[in-house]
Amino acid sequence: MYVIQQAKQQVLQELKRALGKGVTPSFADLSYPPDAMLGDVTFPCFDIGKAQKRNPTEIATELAAKIGPKQFIRQVRAVGPYVNFFFDDQTFAQALFQQINEQGGTYGSSQVGEGKRVMVEFAQPNTHKEIHVGHLRNFFLGQSVVNVLRANGFEVLATSYINDLGMHVAKSLWAIAKFHAGEEVPEDRRIGFLRDVYVEATEKSEGDAEAKQEISEVFQGLEKMNGALVSLWKTTRKWSMQYIKEVFKACGLSIDIWYYESDFVDDTRRIIEDLIKRGIVVHSEGAWIVNLEEEGLGVNLLVKTDGTLLYNAKDLALAMRKEEDHHPRRSLYVIDVRQSLAMQQLFATLKRMGFKEELQHLAYEFVTTKDGAMASRKGNVVSFDEFRSRLIELSRAETAKRHIDWNEKKQSEVARKIAFAAMRFGILKQDLGSQIVFDLQEALSFDGCTGPYLLYTGARLSSIIKKAKRLQPVLDGQHLKLPVEHALLMQLSQYPEVVFGVGASMHVSHLSKYLFDLCQTFASYYEAVPVLVEDRVVSASRLAMVIAVLQVLENGLSILGIEPITEM
Repeated sequence: MYVIQQAKQQVLQELKRALGKGVTPSFADLSYPPDAMLGDVTFPCFDIGKAQKRNPTEIATELAAKIGPKQFIRQVRAVGPYVNFFFDDQTFAQALFQQINEQGGTYGSSQVGEGKRVMVEFAQPNTHKEIHVGHLRNFFLGQSVVNVLRANGFEVLATSYINDLGMHVAKSLWAIAKFHAGEEVPEDRRIGFLRDVYVEATEKSEGDAEAKQEISEVFQGLEKMNGALVSLWKTTRKWSMQYIKEVFKACGLSIDIWYYESDFVDDTRRIIEDLIKRGIVVHSEGAWIVNLEEEGLGVNLLVKTDGTLLYNAKDLALAMRKEEDHHPRRSLYVIDVRQSLAMQQLFATLKRMGFKEELQHLAYEFVTTKDGAMASRKGNVVSFDEFRSRLIELSRAETAKRHIDWNEKKQSEVARKIAFAAMRFGILKQDLGSQIVFDLQEALSFDGCTGPYLLYTGARLSSIIKKAKRLQPVLDGQHLKLPVEHALLMQLSQYPEVVFGVGASMHVSHLSKYLFDLCQTFASYYEAVPVLVEDRVVSASRLAMVIAVLQVLENGLSILGIEPITEM
């Protein structure tokens, strides 16, 4: 049990003793006051007052008078209808520092998900296209969700579903065969070439019925794997997959399971045939659909009039394969908000099929440029490679200015970490429902709510520890008496609750905000309190605080996928 839970448990025991029989307060009844000056945890008396038909303010006053100092509890004070508890700095700090010191990188984790398998599907780019800035929110959010679920004890299968057989592929292959047959493409130009031919195909087939018919025939041939362009598909698919895996590695994505759309054509057709027999799939105007109007979800179109399968159809086969292969208790789909209806239709169709496993769509708003939403077919995307290079270039220039004594290799490595911290944190700090217009200069700032600011705080903490040399930290906290020190203690103690809460809600932005607030509190502490002073006993206590803050910061950064830096 974490220290904050131990302290709260003692509060509940004292409340129960003071309240007498018939009233059993719980952890859910305790909260944190809006102002730290009011106390560390508070207990409202409204429900008790209502049940006993008494004034809650009178009840709070009586309870505060009955409860005195004990172990974690230093003081109890009634403020209106609330009973506010203040924790003892020395007792609390000693227990907290010892726990953080012993648990290290596992501090904040839990076993709430033990024995429960969760499949998290994210990182679903299309082959034959460039990966762009718009993909990064999916990548970083999905990986952070995987990390936080693992921190909460779940067995997590990080899953990527690659769209390698959509209409976009047929368009690209059509354009290559029609306008670039026999053209040699240098290895370093392959992805750019695929990007350009897709835009070219979109432009040249717009309003051209004959071109659209030819592209449809290419698509049908690919689905049956007997068309004239299957060999070209295999070659260009190989180019794409090599590129996708390189980007995944650069972004720190740990994919356990790989699925590909092209593997589900036969399974999908068998499933649809079965659903037709069962009356779940019906014929409508030449297409095959599931009528979901009873659920208020309209029509789930599975097979087009030309006989080709849509994404929603193959998603049925994917869901069945996931269950057959891995039997997850919960299957989580990290997909942007524009696919919300498609996800609802998928889940409703699976329910009609008798699928009982828990399905969840984690929706998020998309990333835009200052000119609006990006689209590969329009060619107005900001590629990942371009975006990464620009961020690293800006970061390296700033690093070189600050550290002219560093060699080029060290400057480049630190610049890379700063750039990716800027990328990740700039995206992960946003609420799921907020659109992101990414600003490079803002994301790279060493001030404000940014990834580099968190790294800078970590580097400052590391520098203090390095300067302490052989000084051993003292874990009793007896010299931590200032309000800002108490505020830091409380923030450090609440980290496990933050990790648990994010694991339940999937709102990774809450962890980002917590880490930023922790760094801000430490900045106030650093300005007000010199850590290394002549009195080695005092320094040892303050050093213990610094070590604890660094450990919690690094634990949180690890969940966000951000690498720490010891020098900046």
